[in-house]
Amino acid sequence: MAGYSTLAKLLPDNVECFVLDSTPSTNDYLADQPFSNNTKVCIAREQTCGKGQYNRQWLSKKNSSILLSIRRNFSVNTLLNGLSLVVGLAVIEVLTKKYGINQLKLKWPNDVYFQTQKLAGILLESSVQNNTQSVIIGLGLNNDLGENFVCETPWIDLNQILQSTPNLEQLSAKLINKIIDYCGVFELQGLDAFQSKWREYDYLSGKPLELNYQNEKITGVANGINDEGALLIESDKGVIEAYSSEQIHLI
Repeated sequence: MAGYSTLAKLLPDNVECFVLDSTPSTNDYLADQPFSNNTKVCIAREQTCGKGQYNRQWLSKKNSSILLSIRRNFSVNTLLNGLSLVVGLAVIEVLTKKYGINQLKLKWPNDVYFQTQKLAGILLESSVQNNTQSVIIGLGLNNDLGENFVCETPWIDLNQILQSTPNLEQLSAKLINKIIDYCGVFELQGLDAFQSKWREYDYLSGKPLELNYQNEKITGVANGINDEGALLIESDKGVIEAYSSEQIHLI
């Protein structure tokens, strides 16, 4: 397919690559594939039922975004908490070092921001098969959504940041390869290997938050993450650990 015709050649030999014109969801497409020890990648020009966190819809237009999913297996003993942060850091490294984009931040636990606007989102879904954790990593990266694109979340795309939009096949390959590399480090060394890099890009650090905690609303200030990737919030009730972004709201 034009646009992604040589993508498979830019990825490791043991990666199976599926390129689609349109699909309801790249995550769902990979979830329907037979179990395999190989890493699998699905990329599409269009998602008609793209998914975000908590069954929210991921909005996009055809040929306007990078829409891809990676299915990778982990040992059943691997603690997956914090993996979405690691994937976000991989995305930031590619955009920063390969395309010179500065002012990127990672909003816990799964959104890449440019200044105060959302540039990319990550969705992880996992299952256990044959004593192996099969994790599907979904990534949506805004490329050129157009001036009339409407979304509740303040958004931005690469077209607004860069003087010219990048070759999507080349960028997609760089993102996939970096995410796969980071997943390997994560499996061997855990979240500890990425803590210093996380602190550099922590969007919420020092920001005031409202937290739903034990059936009451508490205000506090974000102060990094713990060893399991939970957000730490300093409040009048002490340090509270948040494991879901549904619990917190910026104020």
